Amino acid sequence: MDLNFGINTTFKTEAVSPILVSSGTVIAIVVTADLEDGFYKFNNAEDGLKFVKTNNLQLGTLRTTLKGIFLQAVNCPVVAYVVRLKSDIEENTLNVSLGIEKLTQAYNVLELNPDLIIASGYSGDVGIGAKIDAIATKLGAIGIVCDFGNTEAQSSSFLQNFGSRNLLITNGISIINNEEISNDVMMAGLIAYWDNGGDNGFDGYGWSKSHSNRVVKGIEKSCRKDGTFVEFVDSGDCEARRLRQKGMNHILRDEGWRSYGFETTSIEPLWQPLDRVRTFLKLARTLKKSLKYIRDRDLDELIWAKKSIEEFFRELKGNNVVIGFEAFFDTQKNTKATVLAGKFYLKLKVQDSSAVRELNIEIVLVDEYGESQIAILNS
Repeated sequence: MDLNFGINTTFKTEAVSPILVSSGTVIAIVVTADLEDGFYKFNNAEDGLKFVKTNNLQLGTLRTTLKGIFLQAVNCPVVAYVVRLKSDIEENTLNVSLGIEKLTQAYNVLELNPDLIIASGYSGDVGIGAKIDAIATKLGAIGIVCDFGNTEAQSSSFLQNFGSRNLLITNGISIINNEEISNDVMMAGLIAYWDNGGDNGFDGYGWSKSHSNRVVKGIEKSCRKDGTFVEFVDSGDCEARRLRQKGMNHILRDEGWRSYGFETTSIEPLWQPLDRVRTFLKLARTLKKSLKYIRDRDLDELIWAKKSIEEFFRELKGNNVVIGFEAFFDTQKNTKATVLAGKFYLKLKVQDSSAVRELNIEIVLVDEYGESQIAILNS
C-alpha cells in the first residue's frame, strides 16, 4: 500500500445546503417578423421594443407581443424564437409550429428555461395549441393558448380539444390604441408581473398564487374577436362562469378590466387550479436543480439532502406557500435491492395553500332582535 507521507487534510460538509427558488418568470414567445429564423434574447419587453424600433420591424407578431407584455409593467426575461414572416398563412402556421419545438433548446442556447410559452395570433389553431401543450409539458412550463371563438358554443368546442394541467386557455383580444393584441399575451404579462410580487412589491413567492381577479393594465377593452363581449354576471349564471368551469379564463370588465379564472383543462379536479400546478412545477424544478450536487456522491449525502429539503419547506410554510409537509425515505420502495443498486426514494407529502374560489354568505331574516327596538321606542 502506498503511503501519503506528510499531513493531509480533507474537507467535508455536514450542514444543510440552501435551496433557492429562481426569481423572475421567463416568457418564451414564438413570433413572426422580417428577421432570420432563430433565438433572440431580451432582458425585458422594453428592451425588445427598442430592438423592434431600431430594425423597423412593423410586420408580424413580434412587436405586438412585446407591446402587450410591456404594458403589464413587468421586468422579466423574454426568450423569442422568431420565424421569418411569409405571405402564405399556412406556411407561417407550419413554421410557428416548428418554432415551438425549438424552445426545448432555449437553455442550451440562452441558458434560460421558459416558464410561460405563447405563440400570439396562432394558438387559436388547435394544432398549435396542442404543440404548445406538448412542449410546455416537456419543459415543466405553462403554455397559454388563446381561442378566437365568437360564441359560447364555439369556445366550448375549442376546449374539448384539450385536457391538460400545463395549459391556461383564454379567449379573445384586448384593444390598445386601436390595435388588437390577443389575450394570451396580456395574460402572460399579467402572470409574470404578479409572480414578481405585483403591486405589493417583490416577495419571491408570487408563482404560488392565483392570478385571477387581477387588474390588466393598459387596455381600452377586452372582447371576442368580432367585438362582442363575453356575458359576465358577478355571482350569477353566465357565459364566463360556465366557460370557466370548463377551463377557459377571460379578461372581463369588473371594476376595471380584470382577469377572471386561473384554471386548467385537466380532468382531475385537484389539478384544475393553475396556482397549484405552478407551485408543484416550481418546486420540482427547484429541487432538481438544487440537489443535483448529490448525484453520484456518497450515501451520507442523502441525510443532508433530506435536511436541506426540510429547511426549505419550513421556509415555504412560513411564507404560506404550503400549510404542511413531511419528508421521509419510503420503506416500501427502498429495498435491499434498490440500496445495492444505488437507487433511493424520498417521499415528500405536501399540502399547498389554496386560493379562495368560492365564498357563500347566507343572509337570514330573523325577528329575534325586535324586542330591543321596542325597548328603544319605549325609553
